Amino acid sequence: MATINEIDTHKLSDWLTEGKKVTILDIRTLEERNEWYIPNSIHANVYDSLNAGNSSALDDLVIDKSIPVVTYCGGGRLSKFAAEILTKKGFDAHSLKGGMKAWNYAYDTSVLDYGNFKIIQVRRVAKGCLSYIIGSGNSAIVIDASIDPSIYNNIANTEGWKINFVSDTHIHADYVSRTKELANYTDSKYLMNSNAKVEYPFIPLANNEMLTIGEIKIKVMHTPGHTWESTSFLVDNKALLTGDTLFTDGIGRPDLKADEEEAKKKSTELYNSLQLISAYSDDLLILPAHISKPIEIGQAIIAEKLGTLKKNIPALTLPIEQFVESILSKLPPSPPNYLTIAEINKSGNIADFIVADLEAGANRCAIK
Repeated sequence: MATINEIDTHKLSDWLTEGKKVTILDIRTLEERNEWYIPNSIHANVYDSLNAGNSSALDDLVIDKSIPVVTYCGGGRLSKFAAEILTKKGFDAHSLKGGMKAWNYAYDTSVLDYGNFKIIQVRRVAKGCLSYIIGSGNSAIVIDASIDPSIYNNIANTEGWKINFVSDTHIHADYVSRTKELANYTDSKYLMNSNAKVEYPFIPLANNEMLTIGEIKIKVMHTPGHTWESTSFLVDNKALLTGDTLFTDGIGRPDLKADEEEAKKKSTELYNSLQLISAYSDDLLILPAHISKPIEIGQAIIAEKLGTLKKNIPALTLPIEQFVESILSKLPPSPPNYLTIAEINKSGNIADFIVADLEAGANRCAIK
């Protein structure tokens, strides 16, 4: 039996960050591939054949033998068989340990440096989840934490910041928030919009309240529509963290956890929130909480000027009646397990759940 080399997500991330040549081979079904994937990977539709134990399943694969190959599947089991087959064929083959469930927690960062403050975008690359560390002086706030708290703390320590505040833009329904856990980990203050119906203590934020982080001010803006408590954060009048209200390629959906009548009401509120945002300068940089496709390790910061979004997103220029009708007619399928995930984020209790299973799959919070 050939020796099976395994590679973990950290090592693969390092290879990609370094620009190392590597062939990433997806052996999952087409259905899984279409749901989410590792950017720049290639797909071989051999899952059923490999699962049946067919050692000739990869005979028709044509890839460069001089380049290492990393195979991946959903959980890291079948990719070992694929790596074994390729190793016997003379390839430097590795199996991604934990598969896409593990890659779900791979991350990278991108930085906006304004001199007297920085915004660090922390990206969960598989799901396209975006969280932010905003730091100035020796103080920082983290918004929409989605990965292990130690990662944010280590980044802040490297910058010479103490995380004094944490917050979520809203009660998320597509991933389990780590903000409450981060608050405990860093002994920081957990801030949340006063409308948030969660079952644990937080410091309520009022609309138009100003937060001081080092040398800068952050304005709290209540922007309901995606959820009733949705909040945006205006950072030093230069950048706006919009959560799931406004994306770089669409707007937030108003229908989750809502019947038809409530979805209409939320649509109206979403229209008003987008009008509020649209009144700002076209140069304002919009930083959303998600992107609707997987992120390539090392890609530029995911952001767009408000003026560009006004040109590229038709919904931002529609009158209210057309707006409501349009977005309610374009609702994508609901995210998997979103009711369970939202309930976890409401209760703050993750102990009884296998989070990796709940969070598997693409993000579906945007309407394009």
